[in-house]
Amino acid sequence: MLAARAGFAVTWTDIEPHLTSRTRAVVLCTPSNPTGATVRRAEGEQIVQQLAARDIVLIRDETYASFVYDGEPWSAASAADWRRTVVVVNTFSKAFGMMGWRVGYLLADATVCEQATKVQDAIIICAPVVSQMAVEGAVRNDWTYAESFHDDFRERRRIMASGLARIPQLEWTPTPGGLFAFARVQNCDDSTGLAHALLEDASVVTIPGAAFGRSGEGYLRLSYGYASLPDLEHGLNALRRFFAAR
Repeated sequence: MLAARAGFAVTWTDIEPHLTSRTRAVVLCTPSNPTGATVRRAEGEQIVQQLAARDIVLIRDETYASFVYDGEPWSAASAADWRRTVVVVNTFSKAFGMMGWRVGYLLADATVCEQATKVQDAIIICAPVVSQMAVEGAVRNDWTYAESFHDDFRERRRIMASGLARIPQLEWTPTPGGLFAFARVQNCDDSTGLAHALLEDASVVTIPGAAFGRSGEGYLRLSYGYASLPDLEHGLNALRRFFAAR
């Protein structure tokens, strides 16, 4: 996971050494899940340009694009000549609180969309009509709905950072976007076992870093996107008591 420096995600210099003659596409998730790291506009445009020069497609996952609290949000679809080598995937689930409705969209050149439509038609045909109608209503009513919660999320992030700073075994650098704290756990080599213990002994739900791949081992993902401020404080106090007793 290459997303730790000051909360910002990978740069072109991180990506370039991993490219080979067989590379056909690069997937870039920003803001990242689980880290919340983001890609700056200048870095993102450089990544698009450098990949395009090598005829490599950039698949940009912008699921959490509505949740960037520091800096300017940026979409790969705003890059010059983006249709030639960029595919943007997104969902309405997070921005409009429609988790489980499974309605999203893809932005790409017409030739890519034509092939994607064939795949979709062979698997699910289309999203449920009622889901599509709900999304249409949400988009027409308030496209920037998620931004109305930014101040609240900034406060939750502040409380999360303050609470985790009081737990010596945990380390987290607040990130510019997303809804998560991806905290490093001191001397942890079994994040799955730790997450289970936290659930059983402290009634705190976390996601083990190992669920995100080998590089995530030793971390826990904690979400501040749903809990009320009192519940967030309560959960952090429970975390502190749990680690103090270990």
